[in-house]
Amino acid sequence: MGEWTFRERAMVPGAVRGTGPLLAWARFWTQGWRFHGRASRSEFLWPLVPELVLVVLLVGLPIWLGTPWRWDAYGDPFGIVPSPAVHFALLGDPSRGVEFGFGGGVRVTPNPWDTVVIVGLALTALPRWTLLVRRLHDRDHTGLWILLLVFTGPIGWLVLVVMVLREPRSSGARFDPSLADAFRSGLRTPRTKRQV
Repeated sequence: MGEWTFRERAMVPGAVRGTGPLLAWARFWTQGWRFHGRASRSEFLWPLVPELVLVVLLVGLPIWLGTPWRWDAYGDPFGIVPSPAVHFALLGDPSRGVEFGFGGGVRVTPNPWDTVVIVGLALTALPRWTLLVRRLHDRDHTGLWILLLVFTGPIGWLVLVVMVLREPRSSGARFDPSLADAFRSGLRTPRTKRQV
C-alpha cells in the first residue's frame, strides 16, 4: 500500500490527523459542502490563522487609510469573522419600508471594500458551518450542539470552544458514512488505505 497523495488526503471524508496549514486550507474548501464526516482538531484550527490575517487586513486597512469605522472583528466557534458596525442597506427601498440589509446601527450604502467583505462572508459561510459540524462529529457530538450559540449566547460559545478543542473520540467514526449510504442496506464504514 502506497502513501496518500495530497489530493487523496484533501478529499478523504474522515478526519485527517496532523494536517498542516496547506492541507487544512484545501480541506476547508474541498470538504466545505459536507455535513457528514469528521474534521480533526488541526484541520479545524489551521484555517483560523490565514483567516485572522485576512480579517485584520479587511477590518484594519480601511481604518489605517482614514475611512470611517464600519467593521469589527468577531471570534466564535465558527471562526474569526468581520462583523458590521453599521447597517448595510443591500436591497429594497427604505422610503417604502421594504429593505434587506446586513448589520445594525447607522444605515449606510456599502462601498466596494464593504462589498468584498460581504461577498467573502457569504462565500465562506457554508464551509465554516460544515467545518464546525464535522469537528463536533470528531468529538462524537451531533451538529445540533450549534444551537447552543442561538439559545445560550456566550455560555454556549464557551461550551462549543471547549468541545472543539478537546481530544477526538473513536466513536465519532459513526458520522463518516454519507446520508446516501444510510439508505443502503448493509451499511459499512469504507476501508481506507491506512489510518490518516
